[in-house]
Amino acid sequence: MLRSKFLPQILNQAINNTDIKGVLLMKDDGSLIACSDATTSSHNTSKIVAAITSNIWTAYNRNSDLQYQLIDCEEGRFVITRVASLLLCVYSDINTEFGLLKLKTQKLREFLEEPLSKVEHVQ
Repeated sequence: MLRSKFLPQILNQAINNTDIKGVLLMKDDGSLIACSDATTSSHNTSKIVAAITSNIWTAYNRNSDLQYQLIDCEEGRFVITRVASLLLCVYSDINTEFGLLKLKTQKLREFLEEPLSKVEHVQ
């Protein structure tokens, strides 16, 4: 069973000892369910990243067949994927390789898929 108070701690495990800036779990509209930020980031940054990445995911996922979305920007890199009915976003600085980002996202997705699929769809 996944307890909601442990969700940020689980997401935080992807941040330890890497260049990962944050991990977000959000609804399709960008509303945050849980987040974990590096100490240099603010919670406001998480809200902005969630809003932007969820809009990009929605725009490109018209056929519902998108598995992962990799985004390369001037100031960072993002990987977005679906976990049950939610979106998972892992973001980092520009120096982090996409392979590492995707691997961390994939492992988090595998770990969270079963417990989150038991939770009813949140609207």
